[in-house]
Amino acid sequence: MPAEPISIASQGHFFTGLTEHDGPSGVSVSGTHVEWQSPPSVRSNLVLVHGGGGQALDMLTTPDGREGWATLFLRDGFAVYAVDRPGLGRSPFNLEVFGAPGPPAVYGSFVAGFAGPSADGLPEHTQWPGDGSRDDPALAQFLAWQESMSGPLTRVHEDMRTGAAGLLDRIGPSVLLTHSMGGAFGWLAASERRHLVKAIVAVEPAGPPYVSMPLGKFTHGLTSVPLSFGPGDDDPKLGGLPVALVSAPCSGFGPACDETADFLRSCGAEVTELKLAELGIHGNGHAMMCEKNNAEVAAVITDWISKVI
Repeated sequence: MPAEPISIASQGHFFTGLTEHDGPSGVSVSGTHVEWQSPPSVRSNLVLVHGGGGQALDMLTTPDGREGWATLFLRDGFAVYAVDRPGLGRSPFNLEVFGAPGPPAVYGSFVAGFAGPSADGLPEHTQWPGDGSRDDPALAQFLAWQESMSGPLTRVHEDMRTGAAGLLDRIGPSVLLTHSMGGAFGWLAASERRHLVKAIVAVEPAGPPYVSMPLGKFTHGLTSVPLSFGPGDDDPKLGGLPVALVSAPCSGFGPACDETADFLRSCGAEVTELKLAELGIHGNGHAMMCEKNNAEVAAVITDWISKVI
């Protein structure tokens, strides 16, 4: 059945968190690109932040061409702001600014693993909109929009800090929905602009706390750069900030999400763990916003947001 028409009161694009770079070619400017759409009646601002080598397309559509989370949440009454983090998507990459890029996304890499079978011991991965093979057109589309990540992680996280603060200063109080390596955007937003963060939905955020990875280490728990809150007895706290951690049964991220939940509770957040399998939603992997039941998962998130804001 065709989807119902959508009423859009306003829409547009802008860059925020603008930063100047003085390099061999002169002074350039980089920033965080944001695409936004607002319905006639707004429930809340909702900021969507993609993961690792992805871009806003992760949230705007699916690899098989269905409505993405940006549209689904717009239908639910949110003013939706879809972010392209610096150096990715419509926030252009430049070698002088970001340094050498990493390798491209290729078949057989961890990106292709988003569409492949579950690891041993996990339930069967059934929600990817294709068969995950070399001949899978959905996987080809997904790989085509993945981008190379560049480090170091400290720079990536500082870019997120600047972009998050600039965005919230411009649009006001918002709910943040982040994915995977984009999780730090939410934690840094809460660190810099706690009064403007209404809630955070972290979809399988990078972790666990203090993890080391090729781009760097989460030296400060959930980020590689300092936060204004922490788990220690003398550290400032998040004052009951509502946080939902969403995890899928087939991705293997469950244990890391459990540890992240414990860390956030020690930082003063009010954490809800939305484990899809426990909610009767089965077969999802890490890129659940792109999968066959993305609308079902979005509905769980909308329900949680409506209860906490």
